[in-house]
Amino acid sequence: MRALITGYCALKSNEGNMDFEISFDFIVFETERLLLREFNADDVDAVYAYAGDAENTIYMDWGPASREEVRNFVQSRLAQQITEPRRIFDFAVCIKATGRLIGSMGLFFGDDGQQAELGYTINKAFWGKGYASEAAKGMLQFGFMNLNLHRISARCDSMNTASERVMQRLGMRFEGEAKSAEYVRVRARRQWRSVKHYAMLQKEFLNRMIDGEDV
Repeated sequence: MRALITGYCALKSNEGNMDFEISFDFIVFETERLLLREFNADDVDAVYAYAGDAENTIYMDWGPASREEVRNFVQSRLAQQITEPRRIFDFAVCIKATGRLIGSMGLFFGDDGQQAELGYTINKAFWGKGYASEAAKGMLQFGFMNLNLHRISARCDSMNTASERVMQRLGMRFEGEAKSAEYVRVRARRQWRSVKHYAMLQKEFLNRMIDGEDV
């Protein structure tokens, strides 16, 4: 799978002192069935449909979110679009045929500008259709080919087998499990959870492309 990415991009890097600057006027990219685009102010209701749902957010370290929290989230994403250097590339995941927003998919940069964490959420009404894997493959391509990232990591609650399968389908390496490592809110109460960690290097991604593997 290859993602078609459009937009204006300006990249500057200085690997010697780890300076890294990224700016985009806009970003839209397509996969076979999906369109990933920047969030806009009209997305609050669609985001609330999954972010405000207890089942949808049970394995997250946030949520379920109130409508006001969702509104603040969307506003923060609008602000990130004009922040330089940009450190968060979090996109609305939409069905290409209908334009319906069904989730979010993002890359969140570390301090060095060379690594990012992949995060994603899909509305439960669309689980089991392969949308998370499809969008995530596009994000890996965007991160490694357009942003020139060295490493992309991902993590999930150890009980979240569906999210772990997404990471495995991407070809990410299992790097270990941190037992009882995060103290998070789950349905109005806080508890310790174990977390599984996966990652991929840019050279591993490129080797998969050379070998003709699905990336």
